[in-house]
This record gives sequence, C-alpha cells and structure tokens, in this order.
Amino acid sequence: MRHTIFNIPRVWMTVACLLACLPVAANEEPARAYPVRGVVLDEKGEALPWATVRVRGTNIGAGTNAAGEFTLLLREGGDHVIVASFVGFEPREQTVRAGAGEPVIFRLRPATNDLNEIVVTGTRAERPLKDVPVTTRVITSEDIRRLNPADFRSLLEHELPGIQFGRHHGTGLPTLTFQGMEATRVLFLIDGERVAGEGAADNVDFNRFDIDNIERVEIVHGAMSTLYGSNAPGGVINIITKEVNRPLTGTLSATRASRGEQKYAASIGSKWRRLSALTSARLSLKSPFSLEDTEGTTTFHESASGQDSVVTGQPATTAIAGHRVWQVSRKSGFDFTDRLSLTVTGSCYNFRRTYLPGWNIKKEELSREYSAGGKLKYIINAGHLVEISYHRDHFDKHVDYILTGRLEHVYRDLLDNLRVGYTVSIRQKHYIVTGAEINTESLRHYMFKDTATHRARNIVYYLQEEYRLLDNLAIVAGARLDYRPGYNLHLSPKLSVMYRPGILTLRGGYATGFRSPSQRELYSEWDHQGMFTLLGNRDLKPEESSQFSLSAGLDKGILNLSVSVHSSRFKRKIVQREIRENGERFMKNFNSGRARNTSVDITAQARLPFGLHLRVAYAHVDDHDEIDGRDRSTVHPRTATFRAGYGLYLGNTRARVDVNGRWRSAMKTWTRDITTGRYFYRESPPRHDWRLNLSGEFPHGITLVAGIDNILNLKDKNISGDTHASLSRGASYILALSIKI
Repeated sequence: MRHTIFNIPRVWMTVACLLACLPVAANEEPARAYPVRGVVLDEKGEALPWATVRVRGTNIGAGTNAAGEFTLLLREGGDHVIVASFVGFEPREQTVRAGAGEPVIFRLRPATNDLNEIVVTGTRAERPLKDVPVTTRVITSEDIRRLNPADFRSLLEHELPGIQFGRHHGTGLPTLTFQGMEATRVLFLIDGERVAGEGAADNVDFNRFDIDNIERVEIVHGAMSTLYGSNAPGGVINIITKEVNRPLTGTLSATRASRGEQKYAASIGSKWRRLSALTSARLSLKSPFSLEDTEGTTTFHESASGQDSVVTGQPATTAIAGHRVWQVSRKSGFDFTDRLSLTVTGSCYNFRRTYLPGWNIKKEELSREYSAGGKLKYIINAGHLVEISYHRDHFDKHVDYILTGRLEHVYRDLLDNLRVGYTVSIRQKHYIVTGAEINTESLRHYMFKDTATHRARNIVYYLQEEYRLLDNLAIVAGARLDYRPGYNLHLSPKLSVMYRPGILTLRGGYATGFRSPSQRELYSEWDHQGMFTLLGNRDLKPEESSQFSLSAGLDKGILNLSVSVHSSRFKRKIVQREIRENGERFMKNFNSGRARNTSVDITAQARLPFGLHLRVAYAHVDDHDEIDGRDRSTVHPRTATFRAGYGLYLGNTRARVDVNGRWRSAMKTWTRDITTGRYFYRESPPRHDWRLNLSGEFPHGITLVAGIDNILNLKDKNISGDTHASLSRGASYILALSIKI
C-alpha cells in the first residue's frame, strides 16, 4: 500500500524535489515599472549593508548592497509604504510615490531591545513582538552570532533557561524537557511545518536543525492547540530559515574545535527579477570518545526501618558515540505578480553514528531525511491574505551490519500536511486567522510487532480573532476543532488579553491543550533484551490540559524586564507504568489521574549606550510526577542563563567579546526497585559552565571567531549513573572563519 495522503503517489515527492532544485532563470519584466531607489544608514550616516527593504502589502522586497543602497521596481503607480529593517536596529517606514524619482533615505536607530522583531508563530501573521498578546520568546540571528554555538542543542541550552537536555539511557542520544514538559508535548516546526523523525524515545533528531541556516527561532510558551493542534500543550518551537533578498549572496564558513569537532558550511543564493533561490549545505563531524567516572554512582535506598541505606557503586566508563552529518537544503521562490507568489522547499539529510575502533561495534546506525513542499501565497490586498501549502517529511533509520554489509530498514516516519489559511485585517483593529489542515502520519517502527506500519490522520479547523479595543488593549479569542478517526471530535478554546499602560505590558490567558496518543504509545510491543517488554495500549484516550498564564513586562529605555508564570493541569495524562503478569515484567502506557506543572520565568536585560549588553534569565519549574507519595520527576527545578557582551568599532572593523553562562540546580529523583518493590533515589548535582567568544568583523564580509567552551575546565564526577551529567571532557578551544559575499 502506498504511504500517502489521499493516495497521492510517491512521485509527488520526487517532482517537488526537482521543482525545489530548479535553477534561477530569466523572466520578462512587465512593460511598465516604477523604480524606487534609496539608501539605508545608521544614525551616524554609515551605510547598513544587507539590510532588508520591503513594500507593505506586496511580495516586493530587496536587500541593500555594501554601500547600503537598494532599488525596488514597483509595477503599480501611486503611494506605497516601504519598511526598512536591520538586525539590532529599530525598523522604520516611509510613504513614497512610485516614479517620483526622489531617493529614499532611511536612518535607523540602534534597538534597545528585541520587541520590534517580527514574529509569526503565535498568530500565523507577521506582527512585532511587542504587539503579540501571546507570550513569545525570540532567539535572533544576532543572538546566534554572539553565542557561535556548535549545534542547535547548545543554542537552546544557553538561550532558554527552562529547557533541559538529558541522555537517553539506551541510545545515549539527547532527550528534552521544556518548562517541565516532555518532548511528546513540545512541537518543533521548520518554517511552520511539522518535523518527522525520532532521535531518542519521542524526541526529534536535533541534529537535523542546521544552525547556519537559521534566521531566528520563535518560542511560544504553553498550550497552543488553537493554531497547532495535537502535540503542542507544552509549547511550540518554530525555526525560521534564511531567505535571499539580493542579486547574489553567498557564505563560506569553517569551524574547528580542539575536542574533535568540525563543521563546514556553504550557501549561495540569488534574487533576480521575479525568481529567487537559496541553497545551503553543511558537513558536521564529531569524534567519538570515552568518559571515566571519578566517583561511583551513589544510591539511597529506603529500608523497612525508615532509615535510608547508601550504596556506592564502582566507577565505570561511558562510551560516547560520534557522528558524521551532511545536509543540503534549497528554498526557491517565484513571484507571478506583486501579490501572488510560490515558495518551494526541499532538503536531504544524512546522519551516521561513529565509534572508536576498540569498542568492537558490529553495526552502525544510519538516519536519512527527505522533505519537500510548496506554499502558494496570494495577497488580495493590504488586509486579505490567502495561503495554500503542502509539505511532506520522510525520515528513515537503518542498521548497517558492518561485517556482512547488510542494511536493515528499522524505522520510517512519513508526515504529510495540507493546509489552507485565510488572514483578514479590518481597519487594523480586527485580525482574523482561519484555516483547515489535514495531517497524516505513517509510522513503521522496530518497536511494533513484526516492524509493522501504523497510520493516523487528523482533520483540523481553526479560527482565531484578535480585536484591538484600544491602542493599548487587545484580546485574542480562538478555537480549534480536531478530528481523528477512533476518537471524538475535540474543541480547544483559547483566550488571551494584552494591556499596555505606559511602560508596562501585561498579558494573561487561558488555553486548553490537546494531545492524541502517539503511534508508539498505542502500538508498541518490544522485548527490551529480556529485561522487560514495552507495551502500548490501544485503549488510551487523548490527553487534555488547561493552562493559565500571566506575564508582566517593563520596557524603559535601555532596560527590559519580564516575569511570566505558566500553570498547567493535566487530565488523562499518558504515562508509563510497570506491571507484572505471570511472572513477566511489562512497561505499559496508561491514562493516569491528574498531574500539574507550574513554571516561573524572569528575564532582565540592558543595552547600555557604550556597546555593553547584559542579560540574565532564570526559570523555576515545579513539576510533579508522584507515585506513592514520591516524586519521580527528572526535571531540575531551577535553571539560569547569563550573557555579557561588549562591541566597538575600530576603523572598518567591528570587535566583540561575549561571555555566556548557564547554571542548573541539584535534583533528586525517586525510582522503584524492580526486585524488592521498594524505592530508591539518586541525586544529580548542580552544574554550571561558561563560554567565551572573541570575534572580529572585517571588511569584505570576513568574520573571525576565537572561543573557549567550558572556560573553568569543569567535569562531572559521575557520568554512567546520571543521565543529566555533562559530557564535557574539559575546556575546548574553538576557531571559526566565515566569508560573506
């Protein structure tokens, strides 16, 4: 049987990939065009190269050259609103008349915060961050440059204090929690499209996210079921990839680290007349290694007398696999008219784990991903927008038996998503977003009996309206209707309010979360090396959750302070519990009773006028996963991140120094002993590490970065018994060079 949506043949994916790789070709300009020329400068009159200039209500846009100059061709006369923006500066707009011949001059002021960043995730419409009633966090391209992270995981760890990574005890691959929510309740998107594939357990493969091709990351806290449906009760992390807005642009970069990490990336793009294309490629290498415990694992056991007994094991050695990753992605666009455009995307990804020769590994794991899709956008006028999109994501896993050369296919996740959306703006007071989706998943998994394939389909309708009662008061109300065969129709309502009295911004909201059981939770039947059997449960019901959120932000000149509280209550939360039948041990999925989760986030940042930028972020998570009165939570209750950056100009060179740090508190986790039936707990110690970057931006687009990761040369004492231990071998020296055309 074909694994398709509506039985669309697989050839569609091939055709879409070919379309994504079409070369940029010439196209006839219309007979009449009105040129608009101008320049984008800073307050001192210095040119801002690579700034973005767009005409509101159309597809027309361009990037500035090295002298800050731009040219727009308008195919309609009359007045037009042109918006100029540049990372780290306040955007500005001007109304110009096509054909007037007068040059347009933009003078941008440095931004004191990120509140003017344009975001789309919370409302599916482009809005400044300060005007979005939904609590949203943005990791900008400037943040990424200052951190110079090795990968996507490192980026999130240093930018989001509420996010925590662990290590899967079986595969050793990363696991994730966000504000205490497991990965099954956090939705990852790339340009608004769902991501297929599994790295460890129900976590996505984080190596798929190319850090060099990210323009920004938008993080929406809490239940977003109104717009994103199932799998988003814990939040949405939307990765926005780069676009091209210049006739020719390209980047070459290379990064080497002293601990056996290498990364090479290249991109080339062109925008000429109505056509645009951007191709990105990367190769990432990480050497395998071993870590030895300096202390054995300490376990605290309950005893019948009520006195804990302490058992300390012998130090062990943990093998950490390396990897080899290559990836190619392509984004092509064609403007049929100033208001009708088509964007086609395609990507290929290959991941192979690598091992040390002495480990006597007889098989290697290989992951592959192919994706393709297209989006047709029609701007009817300044207040009406229609979008139609289709996206397919195909993720495979194989086991490569080294001695025989046999390649065994053990996993396939195939996602199809068809969406039609309509956005309406009425007098800049009513913003209505409505649409329908059909999401289909076909999953083949080695944990299914006989490696079977199971399929699921969700049909969705959503409606959301933002109403601005006053200039400083907005209300967002929405609802989403989900239907999955085998389950009842489910309605997810949501209400948010934003009030801005003076320098304060207050946000509050109520949302319901909805998560239907995953294929693994329903159909697993897998023997774990004779120790126990993992069992799904076909009688599982969907999870439901209710979330209340409240946040306050203060924006006063160079100072920005925000505090937010999120509280979630779960009904029928899906959990895994141990059962015994006929002397055999099973780990089976059940709908438990009620569960709760509360988190508090505090962020303070200041951009001082002499080039110094400071930011401190703190998160406290109160996560309860109790059984018999004992907390089984694996979430560190307190985490924090810190950044201090200083930049200055030395002639034509911009120099920067950035220090980034992160800290987490200790944690105690209870577990049930499968032999005695009694409980024991282990402690994960507190941890902090720091990163230093020295960077220089030179003429001709050359950037050089020298950095030290883990400045204090800290190493965890016990790796084998603590899945949250850092895998650092000590200080690592990093050198990165990039050249921009």
